[in-house]
Amino acid sequence: MSSAIADSADRAVVNKVLWRIMPFIGLLYFISFVDRIAISFAGPHGMTDDLEMTATAFGLASGIFFAGYILLEVPSNIALGKFGARAWLARIIVTWGIVQALMAFVPSAGWLVGARFLLGVAEAGFAPGVLVYLMYWIPKSRRVWAFSLFLLVPFVTNTIGGPLMSWLTTASNDLIPGLAGWRTMILITGVAAILAGIAAWFVLLDSPQQARWLSARERTILLDAIAREEDVASDSSHRALAGLKNPKVLLLSLAFFALPFGVFSLTFFLPTIVAGFEARFGTDLSGGAQAGLNAIPWVCAIIGALLLSTLADRTGRPGTVTLLAGTIGAVGAIGAALVDNPYALIAMLSITAFGLSAIAPTIFAIVPKVVAGVAAAAATALVNSLGSIGGFVGPYLTGFVTDLTGTQDVTYFVMAGLLVLAGVIAMSIDNHHRRTSPRQPSVALAR
Repeated sequence: MSSAIADSADRAVVNKVLWRIMPFIGLLYFISFVDRIAISFAGPHGMTDDLEMTATAFGLASGIFFAGYILLEVPSNIALGKFGARAWLARIIVTWGIVQALMAFVPSAGWLVGARFLLGVAEAGFAPGVLVYLMYWIPKSRRVWAFSLFLLVPFVTNTIGGPLMSWLTTASNDLIPGLAGWRTMILITGVAAILAGIAAWFVLLDSPQQARWLSARERTILLDAIAREEDVASDSSHRALAGLKNPKVLLLSLAFFALPFGVFSLTFFLPTIVAGFEARFGTDLSGGAQAGLNAIPWVCAIIGALLLSTLADRTGRPGTVTLLAGTIGAVGAIGAALVDNPYALIAMLSITAFGLSAIAPTIFAIVPKVVAGVAAAAATALVNSLGSIGGFVGPYLTGFVTDLTGTQDVTYFVMAGLLVLAGVIAMSIDNHHRRTSPRQPSVALAR
């Protein structure tokens, strides 16, 4: 078979796989992210008043999720390899759904913090587990694109899930007698996760070999393409410990820190920031206008994820694209700290979100270049786990700074520095790999 014919067959099979598995995986991540950020919309709709929470306490409740998440991230990803994707991911989803549903009945801020910690414990391993799962199904030349499709779900969630949760919080005030609207909204999102976890048991498959919707020829083409494009990692050990000890993996964890720091600082506080425009700038915005302003940065993030991941795939230089994305995001973050107009602030935060959008898929595409096999699964979890500390630090710092100064400007400057650092680290490691790894035939699968 000629190279052109083989590439065409590869493209057709990979596209078939993407169309088949990505919609359901995206739905699962949508529900996951809705459950993570539900309190950001519950807060200004009565939760902070009912539970008597300061901005610092709200930031703690938002970020404490990641403390539990980090503790079990790596063991969870190793368990996925042992028990299989279907069983383990279904278990994760049902467990976090139960915790989320019970969170609707917390009596105080202290109980909320504890429930958020347990939510992180329950969800640990889901996102990196899906990334490893995609490595089983997608050749290297399409992984940045596949990762980006998955990792842009949080931005889609913020775009359409935010207004949905705001509406649900208001509309459900009288849905369950004696239960406030924000509590009912949290309960509904938990029940949705339980149902999704049950569905995952029936829908997900552990490997392409089990896919009856692929013909025998298509399975062979797919598996050959994945094997042909695999990197020879700079650390040839496939043991899980190799991935955890590799200094480049630790550096990529530091680089990834910028993404959850920035995304969750904006996710948890953007609704409150927009709601505060009237007091800060004297604007008079309707609920619909506020929802629209909340959505704009995340629409820009979706556009950024699609454009920048395409650039990374076509150039084969995810590290360079990380630096480009980080620089764009840093410009927006510094601008957000300097402007004094609500619409200019939204514009700057939109630029920040555009840059943030490409950090995760490009960094995760570099990990299997550094370590291979089981080590790659453990390393992916470690990068996500250690980097997710940013998901705690960002919201907590934002809440503390807001209580102290009345603005989030300090957080924006920190965010800018982290984004540039992420780009420098990712580009350095990727370029080092390109210089030292054996040259392989270029296989750039067009979309």
